Amino acid sequence: MSAVHKFALATAILLAVAAPANAQNYGPYGQNTGFDWDGFYAGVYGGGVPVGTTSWNVGIFTGVNVAIDSAVFGVEAQLGADFGPGLGLDALLLGKAGMTLGDILVYGTAGTGFVHGGFGYAVGGGGEYAFTDSMSGRVEALGLGTWGGGLSALRLTAGVAFHL
Repeated sequence: MSAVHKFALATAILLAVAAPANAQNYGPYGQNTGFDWDGFYAGVYGGGVPVGTTSWNVGIFTGVNVAIDSAVFGVEAQLGADFGPGLGLDALLLGKAGMTLGDILVYGTAGTGFVHGGFGYAVGGGGEYAFTDSMSGRVEALGLGTWGGGLSALRLTAGVAFHL
């Protein structure tokens, strides 16, 4: 099974497992509405690209979320550097859609920008856990590719976000 198929399967399983949890008693009428995911945020991330051109990755991100009941929609910009066989820069603009489970946010993301020095795209997903009123930890998996071609790399990162 190729890396692209494994990534697609893992994303589908993550969404299938998280979907039934929406039936819990969360939302505006529930007892536990949890963290307020609405608003601006910024943070840092680090990780690696274990599939494709193996490298390490660090970067910064910023974005804004709009929460409607337990649904969350947003836009995020990421700027990162890959350290591997050479130095590469990534600059992505991503759309996000997900749902909250109290202090947990599960989301899918897709967007475009510069990937490995060329014009490309990213698709993936992730999750965040709010551990204070203004901070969350996150993990994210992004499949990266250049326009006109398939996914060529899988970037796995972990980071910390500061919510305003």
